[in-house]
Amino acid sequence: MIRCLLVVLGVAGTLAGCAPGPTGTPLASRLAPPPTERIVVLAGTVGAMTLVAPDSAGTFRAVTDANGSAPGIPANAAWLSSDGSQLLATTLDGRALLGTPDMASSSGTPGLSVMWRAGSGDLAEPHPLRAFGSLGSGAQVAFVEGDPGAGTPGRLVVETLEGSTVRTIALPLAAESPPAWLPDGRIAVIVRDQGDEPETLLVDADGRPRRHNGQPLRSIAIGGDTVALIDAGGSLRVGTIGAWLAGSTLQPIASGDPGETALQAQPSPSGTALAVVVADVEGDGDAIRILAAAGGWHEIARFGLPARANRAVVGWLAVP
Repeated sequence: MIRCLLVVLGVAGTLAGCAPGPTGTPLASRLAPPPTERIVVLAGTVGAMTLVAPDSAGTFRAVTDANGSAPGIPANAAWLSSDGSQLLATTLDGRALLGTPDMASSSGTPGLSVMWRAGSGDLAEPHPLRAFGSLGSGAQVAFVEGDPGAGTPGRLVVETLEGSTVRTIALPLAAESPPAWLPDGRIAVIVRDQGDEPETLLVDADGRPRRHNGQPLRSIAIGGDTVALIDAGGSLRVGTIGAWLAGSTLQPIASGDPGETALQAQPSPSGTALAVVVADVEGDGDAIRILAAAGGWHEIARFGLPARANRAVVGWLAVP
């Protein structure tokens, strides 16, 4: 197992490299996602977030634009989503930005740069109660709206990447976590039931939400044929989408350190790797675990969050 410490100087973040493992093997060559899949991390504190990623040498760097300038992602970015080929970031006031990645920087150093552009149409408008957005197939994005703590109804809004509304689905209460796209176009979203327990709804293409029977969950994330579930107690389970839909109990994934719980779990586009943001005993974001599916899900790398960062959101990109 590799344990790496990311050191950040200042809010914007100048990153120091990760030391290789005890054998001297470079970090990049020991990461289980194949070189065709890479993680990106939105890390920091509320209102002061920045985008970072590891390069091919295993050194974490701030993600810039193609000219090596500041990344252009606002400090009030709050959530990150990816469909494997592009990124979507939502801000605290509910605006959306789209990011086009380039896997080689203009300086000639292998790395990652992202060109950000403000969303058009409704994506550029402020939506203070629009907390999360998730990219899906067919150039669409699903947003959840509403105040989860108010006990009032919420909405699931599906839009094109040009900012045109496709459909709006009323939810009995505000969503508890980001929506997750299934490969068949359905959307899974978690709300509270009448007994204040989390329940999972599956929204079909016709816009009708149907209850999915299963254990109470905090979040659902999907990549390839893999689904990652975080239950109400912060425990992580991983399995196939088919097994989850059939009501099977998915494989539990043990915590890496005593007392830590999972805040976010995101499978890679192929579903063969998993990035997990974990919290310390006080509930603050503390580290990112990378797990590989080969031979059973197991941790193959761990990265501490940047200094003073207490939250992180992880996404994946598939390298062409």
